[in-house]
This record gives sequence, structure tokens and C-alpha cells, in this order.
Amino acid sequence: MKFIKALLKGIIALVLLSVVAGVSYYFYDENEQKKKDEKELSYATDTEWVWHDKYHRIQIREVEGKSILRKANLRKGYVVYVYKNEDYSLSGFAKFVTPCSANKEIETADKFSDGTPKKLKCNEKGDALLYSVKWNGSDTDFTWEESLGGFSLRENFTYWDFSKLDQEVTLAKAQ
Repeated sequence: MKFIKALLKGIIALVLLSVVAGVSYYFYDENEQKKKDEKELSYATDTEWVWHDKYHRIQIREVEGKSILRKANLRKGYVVYVYKNEDYSLSGFAKFVTPCSANKEIETADKFSDGTPKKLKCNEKGDALLYSVKWNGSDTDFTWEESLGGFSLRENFTYWDFSKLDQEVTLAKAQ
């Protein structure tokens, strides 16, 4: 009988220890995810961003009544920003986080199909290079890939939700 009581006490202690360990791990993991989210939302910006699609890591912010989406790639050190134009076409820019000479333009060896060189521009703070693009048409089911003198990016827009931006363009036509 003493053996059974001791065995039950041992099992109960083991179960309680497992529950405490499981709960501790859960809260530790939640805290780490929250830190990661906060770091991503504040990466390479002085302004506040919120999640538009947390699963796909897309952020949103409104500037002068117009929504802008962004996605940060902390591992590769860049952020992609996109917005919709009046004709529903997509414009965007990439921000490569790196020290540079403020407001200087860098001509890369990479060229457009017409032979014009692709250029990176250092921002006013001298902490990032910018590269802007505008795509024709309203299609957003494509992947943006660039290689600009060692600065490269790859972003697949297929799963980005542009419906809010499209709605804003439509509503702006009524004004």
C-alpha cells in the first residue's frame, strides 16, 4: 500500500512538473514571438506600422489618406513598400538598410532592357539605399526580383491582399 501511495505521489508530481514546464514553454514562446513581431514592425522605420496580414507578414500604414503595404526581410536587410496608383497599377520601392552617403545616387552595372543603368539612391539619413519601380497594369500576381550591384531582393506578391488599396482607389474616384 505504501508503494502505491509513493507511486501515485510520484506520478502526480511528474504530471504537475510537466504541466508547469508546458505552460512555461508556451509563455516563453509567446514572448519570443511578440519580440520578433515588434522588431519586424519597427524595422528600418521611425513610424508606426500594424499588421495587415500577420500570417504573410504584411504590414500597413496610412499616409495622407492612402494605404501603403510593406514587408520586412530582416535576415537579408531590406524592406519592400508598395502602393496602388489611380489606374490600379502598383508602385513600390525597396529599402536596403546599409550606411551610405546621404542623398547620393549610385549607378549600378545592372541595366534595364533599354540599356539605361539601374540606380540606387541613398536616403537623407544616410542609413539606407532606395530603389523605386512602377509596374504597368493592375496584375499583382508576380514576383519582383532585382539584383543591383550586390543588393538583391525577391518578393512574391501573389499572396499579398491588395483589396483595401483597390477600394481606396475606387473611393477616391467618387470625390
